[in-house]
Amino acid sequence: MDDGRRVWTYAELDAAVGRMARRLAPLGAGPGSTVALVAHPSPLSVQAVWAVPRTGSVLAPLNPRLGAATMERALEAIGPDLILSTEHDVSDVALEADWITTLDDLPRPAGGEGGADATPEPESRPFALLWTSGTSGGPSAVPILASALEASARACVGRLGLTGEDRWYASLSLGHVGGLALVHRAAYAGCLLLVRGQFSAEVLAELIERNGLTHTSLVPTMLARLLDSRNGESVPSTLRCLLIGGAATDGALVTRVVEKGYPVALTYGLTEACSQVATAPPDLVAEKPGTSGLPIDGLELRIQKDGEIYVRGDTVSPGVADEEGWLATGDLGRLDGDGHLWITGRISDRIVTGGATVHPRSVEVVLEALPGVSGAAVVGIPDDVWGEAVVALIVLDPAGEVDPKALMAQARERLSASELPRRIEFTDSLPLTANGKTDRDSVRALFLGLSHA
Repeated sequence: MDDGRRVWTYAELDAAVGRMARRLAPLGAGPGSTVALVAHPSPLSVQAVWAVPRTGSVLAPLNPRLGAATMERALEAIGPDLILSTEHDVSDVALEADWITTLDDLPRPAGGEGGADATPEPESRPFALLWTSGTSGGPSAVPILASALEASARACVGRLGLTGEDRWYASLSLGHVGGLALVHRAAYAGCLLLVRGQFSAEVLAELIERNGLTHTSLVPTMLARLLDSRNGESVPSTLRCLLIGGAATDGALVTRVVEKGYPVALTYGLTEACSQVATAPPDLVAEKPGTSGLPIDGLELRIQKDGEIYVRGDTVSPGVADEEGWLATGDLGRLDGDGHLWITGRISDRIVTGGATVHPRSVEVVLEALPGVSGAAVVGIPDDVWGEAVVALIVLDPAGEVDPKALMAQARERLSASELPRRIEFTDSLPLTANGKTDRDSVRALFLGLSHA
């Protein structure tokens, strides 16, 4: 692991993890407990990814940039016994500082640093709980098994030809299944993990240019920012793969990136399947831009008559599949003559914007609680950069006077950056279907009409 100031060998990292685990135990970490980790990628947070499970606790990583309302719902669902962060990240967390224990200066055990690590025997207990909007219904905490993380890492190493000589940038939030899987993948392959805090396109560009970076995982928004940051510079031969997932990738963006010489792999996955389901390596993407390729080793795919993608295999989370082991993803797709997967849409109303999944009703509840708002409808519309942009149609209370700028400022305090509508419009009433529900298609059509005005 390399943070730009120091390089840890895996033996040194293991020793640091052991020390952290022994210091966490007296604070309440141990078998039967759940520990939330609210921190960007850093040496301390990566150590915690391994140290928390070593105590026997279940790890629950969360993105520090979650809005207050979302953070509250996530913590209610997870029910942590201990909340960890770092001194650097505390200011980003929408929580009272008194609730958080920082990793920077954990108290040493009364008996000193000696003693054996509290490493539990393998069992069906989850390695982690990941907060997600889910493939259907409302948001939930999805259990992730250690065996699933290992199976996913093994399959990715085989599909992308990873080696111990690779250098991966820890680009994704640890609260995102892709970010957690990335840390495990690097350890499984024995390669160097480069940690530099919250994602920065400028940092990534420098790592590519000066640090011999070989791989990183990105969502389409990050990819677009990288292109802007590098400003047409040639792609060094040391860069072997930009793994793109987390949101629908615009075909024009893929073509543009490939034409510029970037080695792009496209992956389709979801939290309930421990990240990757199907992955197309760079040579396949260059040949067939837009495909997600074949399912990874250990997974099966089938397409239902209505186009819904079903998944079965070693990485599927417990309790989310049917009696035959099939997980209904809620996503739509097709298989071509070569068995390669192409994603065509989603069944649900979920919005995937910049790699983050937004549940419209969760945003509507926050907006409708704001003073002067009597109704709200939230949808996603196509966007070249974000994949989808969150937009909101709002009904104001006719008896009150509301300043739109003040309204958005209040919303910003309660919503995460991905949940915050990128555009709002006002109306006297929301369009309804025949059964009295919000007509989201009409709302979406309204914004699309305005987009082309």
